[in-house]
Amino acid sequence: MDANGTNVKSRFLLPVLVMAICAMVVAAMVMLIPPRMGAPSNEDIPLGDQEAIADMLSKIDEAEIHDTVFALQDLASRHYGELGNAKASEYLYGRLSNIDGLTVEYQGGDIRNVIATLPGSNSSSSTICMVGAHYDSVNDADPAHAPGATDNGGGVAIVLELARVMSQHTFENTIQFALWNAEDGGADARGSEVYAQQAADNELDILLYLNFDSSCYDPDGHLVLDVMSDQRSQWVSDMMVQHNSLYAIGFTLTLNAHDCWSDHRAFWDQGYPAVMTHQEDHDPAHTSRDTIDKVSTLYAKKNGQLGLSVLARLAQLS
Repeated sequence: MDANGTNVKSRFLLPVLVMAICAMVVAAMVMLIPPRMGAPSNEDIPLGDQEAIADMLSKIDEAEIHDTVFALQDLASRHYGELGNAKASEYLYGRLSNIDGLTVEYQGGDIRNVIATLPGSNSSSSTICMVGAHYDSVNDADPAHAPGATDNGGGVAIVLELARVMSQHTFENTIQFALWNAEDGGADARGSEVYAQQAADNELDILLYLNFDSSCYDPDGHLVLDVMSDQRSQWVSDMMVQHNSLYAIGFTLTLNAHDCWSDHRAFWDQGYPAVMTHQEDHDPAHTSRDTIDKVSTLYAKKNGQLGLSVLARLAQLS
């Protein structure tokens, strides 16, 4: 009791009780957010699908990743407005066009996003599973010298590998492989923002957008990978945890240790589930030091394997 006869313990317990009730309400609200309609739950995956997905994962090639990053780095700078940026869009359009089964287009007018589509086998399904990475680069000190190997040549290389491997299979749902422009600035809007806005305007049924950025720098071989999600896409994080173990990919996974702006946020803004995976730190990004010797092709391969396992599960093998 204090001098006024008030029970001091009760006085301090009341705010604590209110805070606890608020926390319970917030938790209940989070639990009430349902998984995306049509998304597989994290139940046991049929053995046949496991074997097929495991075979796909084994096909991701570190040499292919290296060669793609080297070719992009060799353009000197892919900063929006630089000549190398236009050359990169043409190079990537050509790479995707040479993959059987894909339909490739530029999207976004002058932004020049490169979008490749692998049509689903189920004609009654409008569902799209999507993976992407930005192909532009930036050097804050010298825009004309922006090799952009880890940011984001590695992410682009992963997307190209997923396109190459997954195009050899048939899926119920459509898969799109997107290479965005202007993520690092220079245009009025980022390429992913242009696409996501149009997707929402046209009511496209995007089950998941998976983003690869900051995806291949692991100088100490820690194999730590962060999965960045919001409440709408937390079920994807759960699936990645399951698949990391199921397919023995070997990452130590963290959840939302990073909170970076990248192309996944354009999809969040339009209400679509989206996830980005992220390396431990950015060290050479946005500098002239961001060269191919900083790239861990093993880390990039494993990152791609984890993403492919989720996309293949959601796209549903035919």
